[in-house]
Amino acid sequence: MGKYLKYAIGEIVLVMIGILLALQVNTWNNNRELKKEELKVMKSLHQEFSKNLKKFDVIYSSQLKRKKAIENVMSTELQTLSADSSVTLVNTINANWTFDPFQGIYNSVIGSGKIELISNDSLKTKLATIQDLIKDYQEEEHQAREFSKQLLYPFLLKQPLKDFNFDSKDILESEKVKDKYIRLFKSFEFDKLMQQLRGWMQSIFDEGPVLREEMVSIINVLEEEIEKQD
Repeated sequence: MGKYLKYAIGEIVLVMIGILLALQVNTWNNNRELKKEELKVMKSLHQEFSKNLKKFDVIYSSQLKRKKAIENVMSTELQTLSADSSVTLVNTINANWTFDPFQGIYNSVIGSGKIELISNDSLKTKLATIQDLIKDYQEEEHQAREFSKQLLYPFLLKQPLKDFNFDSKDILESEKVKDKYIRLFKSFEFDKLMQQLRGWMQSIFDEGPVLREEMVSIINVLEEEIEKQD
């Protein structure tokens, strides 16, 4: 009877060890698959954020050019401007730019809950909050665009500025166009609009660097995590 009990206990122990080993192997396989999925998610996010950073830099650079054009109109010795440079300045001031990032992968990761696959808590927090910074920045662009649509564009449409041909060799025509633009730049209404537009745009340059810095931070952390696992 004692030998039988020892044998039975041994069998039970072996079965338990087998079950535990099977569970351990299963857990290890599951963790490996989760890590593979995490790596895939991070690579996709890195690709999308990298594209968005390049896109942001192009848009932000255009916003800076617009700001510079406004300041040039307000501070330059106007008589030194040529007809074509005056037209270029107004065209640059008229141009509205908006940052519209690619967010298909980001939205999929957030919406599907795959963000929980990311083991780096700091990275998860950054990904969860970056949308707020994007919305804040876009709101500033929207306000500047609305100001242009409601006040600047209607004002400029009333001005006799549409008859200039860049290819024209007629010096007299160029001088006439130049005089029209100089009168525009010197007008109280236009100067007031430029001051207001510059004020509306200032928030873009307050929010923009904050957003860019956070995007760069996310890209850097993603690169670090990918390098660890790849």
